[in-house]
Amino acid sequence: MSSPTNIVVGLAAEGTLKIASYGTAESGATDLGFIKGGITIEHEETSYDIKVDQVLASIAKVTTEEALKVKVTLAEATLSNIALALGVPAPVSTTLEFGDKSQSAYYTLYANVKGANGASRKYTFWKCRPNGKTAQSYKRDGETLIEVEFDVLADTTKDQAKRFGQIVDTSAA
Repeated sequence: MSSPTNIVVGLAAEGTLKIASYGTAESGATDLGFIKGGITIEHEETSYDIKVDQVLASIAKVTTEEALKVKVTLAEATLSNIALALGVPAPVSTTLEFGDKSQSAYYTLYANVKGANGASRKYTFWKCRPNGKTAQSYKRDGETLIEVEFDVLADTTKDQAKRFGQIVDTSAA
């Protein structure tokens, strides 16, 4: 049955997006601060159509590729957030150095948002890395924002059906 309480509007008030070293629990994660424009989670599949001569249409489909991305715009233009977007180590002082990357770190992302019926919803993406698509604009009449796009990778330490992550709804108290 349809219910207006299943319509979700808005984000969580605090701790919306947190990041940690790969495999670290949320209690050890860092809040990425204010965001602008919400969090976008994109899922894409590529499949192969199985066709036979006796039937004009496909008789089955087999998934051959799956991809998941998390896109967010960070409103806090800190050197640490810029480093994250570029996929380089955080600065140790007031200077961020970047260039030829020999290795990229993996992260675990936690997105805390509103769920249906007043619940809290937590997305956990086990293994992610920034994919290098980023932009920062410095404008006279607007905020400097940092666009970040994360590729969610298959975590082969998890069961096959859980390799991207999980979504947990917690009922309103």
